[in-house]
Amino acid sequence: MKQLLYILIMALSSGVMTGCKKEAKLTPTTKPENVYGDPTLPQGNHPYDADIQQLFQKYRTLFLYKYQHRDLYYNVSENLEGTYDTAADQITKPGWFDVPANEQYVGMQLDLLKDIWLKYYPDSLLRKGLPQKVYLLDSLYFAALPYPYTAHGKPSGFINSDYIGDGFSGGDFIVATWGGTRITGMTQTDKYTLKARLNAAFLAFAHKQGAVRVSAAFTGLTDYSSLNWSNYQDMGVIDYYYAGTPYKDWDKFMETIVSNSYDVLTSPGYILSPDTDTKGVYRKKYDIMINYFKTTFGVDLQAIGNAGL
Repeated sequence: MKQLLYILIMALSSGVMTGCKKEAKLTPTTKPENVYGDPTLPQGNHPYDADIQQLFQKYRTLFLYKYQHRDLYYNVSENLEGTYDTAADQITKPGWFDVPANEQYVGMQLDLLKDIWLKYYPDSLLRKGLPQKVYLLDSLYFAALPYPYTAHGKPSGFINSDYIGDGFSGGDFIVATWGGTRITGMTQTDKYTLKARLNAAFLAFAHKQGAVRVSAAFTGLTDYSSLNWSNYQDMGVIDYYYAGTPYKDWDKFMETIVSNSYDVLTSPGYILSPDTDTKGVYRKKYDIMINYFKTTFGVDLQAIGNAGL
């Protein structure tokens, strides 16, 4: 027993001595550390790379024109990327296709994003609400299988117009498009559409981040457990099928306001018109949301919706 006790004491003593051993002096690494994984700034030596670095220093968000394609398409359970057989000239899997930015036009793209998106919000909201990454692309779109299935052609010939990823977002990113030659021919309508999609994507992301919060006064106007196809408009819900919960209802209102002028919203068939808002609930929710953003952030959502027309 004494021998066993002696062995245990010696083992513990050795461990203590090892733990107290003086460690080598720490020295800083000479190479710059990666930011959020693989990407490291600057990505190039263009004049606008300094602008991208300033945006990162200000908001801790990476604006990236070089990226891994997989970063756009992989979610938890599936790969959303479409595939195209160049030899057969045929789509082999429906899905999303991206066209990377042309570096010659990224500077123009950044100026555009500031003008139709970033300028509308205070730095305090942008720091909390922006994602880790904003991918700068020429375009992103969903292409379906051609019909008949024996038809041939590139994915750009089979774009589903309902799925243009001008404001596409994922777990930690938002996609911004128009970083290519087509930006030089951008129309006012193109700019308005991009503005609407980017602002809607950002506000939804800021909501997810907790930077924007749902107003209890807003959700208190609707009994979401009683929603159905016959009463959703009376209850002030814009989209029963896709936005029939408090969280999604809030996002849909934000999207609707920044995507339409006040004149449109009050015109026949739209949410603030008397023929649609028969119970006045849409107007109450609208007023609550407008007031929330003005008093909390100093942001006029309707001014965003009105701009550019």
